[in-house]
Amino acid sequence: MREICDKHFPDNWIVPIYGGELADVLVYWKSFPAADKALNNNIVLDRIKYFATIHAEEVIKADKKINKYIIEGQLQEKEALDNVKLLANLLRDANATIRWIMIHSNCT
Repeated sequence: MREICDKHFPDNWIVPIYGGELADVLVYWKSFPAADKALNNNIVLDRIKYFATIHAEEVIKADKKINKYIIEGQLQEKEALDNVKLLANLLRDANATIRWIMIHSNCT
């Protein structure tokens, strides 16, 4: 169980389920002693603060990078077309970071 938790749940202890439902594995696995112990070894306050800080910094970095391409409050067509690959990567990373923050804000 420790290997599973180390591999799949080092920084994601809230699992999104279909339809916007979220499953907090800390709550759902409480009745399984091995799983509970393995998760509690991984998910401690220092690590939670670390991941929250990392994702908060990523939001700031992504905002600065995105603002380079925004002119007069909107993304211009020429800028979007010239930098489509870069913008797609940037927006994907920003969405993943914001998703982590939103999902893990609902944990117990």
